[in-house]
Amino acid sequence: MTPKNRFSRRFAVFVMSVVLPMAGAAEQLVVATPGSWPISRGDAALTGTTPARVPEQPVLRWQIDLGDKIVASPVIHEGIVYVAAVDGTVCALRLSDGERRWQFNFPAGIEGSPLVVDGVLYFGDLDGTLHALDADTGNFRWQYATDGRIMGGVNWMPGNPPLVLVGSYDDRLHAVDAATGELVWIYETGHYVHGTPALSDEVALIGGCDEHVHGVHPGDGTARVKLAAGSYVAASPAVRGDYAYVGHYHGEVLAMNWKENKIHWRFTPADEDREGAAFYASPAVTATRVLAGDRDGVLYALARDSGNELWRFQARSDIDSSPVVARDRVLFGSRDGRIYMLSFSGGELLWSYHIGSPISATVAVVDGWLVVGAGDGSIYAFGAGETGD
Repeated sequence: MTPKNRFSRRFAVFVMSVVLPMAGAAEQLVVATPGSWPISRGDAALTGTTPARVPEQPVLRWQIDLGDKIVASPVIHEGIVYVAAVDGTVCALRLSDGERRWQFNFPAGIEGSPLVVDGVLYFGDLDGTLHALDADTGNFRWQYATDGRIMGGVNWMPGNPPLVLVGSYDDRLHAVDAATGELVWIYETGHYVHGTPALSDEVALIGGCDEHVHGVHPGDGTARVKLAAGSYVAASPAVRGDYAYVGHYHGEVLAMNWKENKIHWRFTPADEDREGAAFYASPAVTATRVLAGDRDGVLYALARDSGNELWRFQARSDIDSSPVVARDRVLFGSRDGRIYMLSFSGGELLWSYHIGSPISATVAVVDGWLVVGAGDGSIYAFGAGETGD
């Protein structure tokens, strides 16, 4: 970190922490609930799963234009949707009707998805600044400066102090004090860190443009594991137990045993006419399956233990929108401008909606609602039909 950035960050921390003190810290890893989708992949492990129930046939309830394309995934907590746009617009919208609670416009664009936890909204911008705002009012808590763009999302680790973790194009994973924004530790990788760190109690896992997946101790940033993926890792890994799951640019999905520092299985689509389309979206991982979409527009369901293909679904264009599993439903968007809902068991199409603008953000899911941003700059909220389905 340069002296200039260090000074500006500490000055911002002093000013903003005086203006508004922090609330009490949460005590467990971030997790999706029926009424909350607090992080882009639902939980701190980035599994892309939720116990929420989705409507059988969702209908569009409201649409809000933010003015510029939305690639960051929205988050939802206590009936409020938090969303950021590429032009730096950040706003809080009431889930029931889209009414604006607050809105601010930042000078730098935002592509990384926000996180809401313990009354604070965290997100990074393309100038490399990590922001903390009061979730109720939008008032500043603090800022922290990295030395590169922040393209991915933010995660949160309980402890003393609780930590906010974010990757940067300065080739580092940063951990800062969630209450003050003060640097706690930095982990150096070999190239840009593009995605969101995945967390368990024992490890923080990140992929990057150095073609490796790194595992570090989340409390102090010491190295735990470094596994060669075989190509650039733009997607965020998902962690479940001793295994991490991630796709890469050369068309493979990997299962990695991070404790034993080895690859458990590799999945490459068995199609002679395909060259191996990039997996840019992050996988969803359940107890039995891994769901992953590629830039040929194919969503694959793989057996979690073996990597064997169970079924596939063909969309009409690239899938950069990471899939979500909500009970027995799989939801994702595509650059064909559609939201898809499939059966988890067999991959049958159950519902789709044509927005008409590319969708790369993850669909946020809480009981009775689906919310997603699109390339046309609008945020769309779908709820149950009039019959209450």
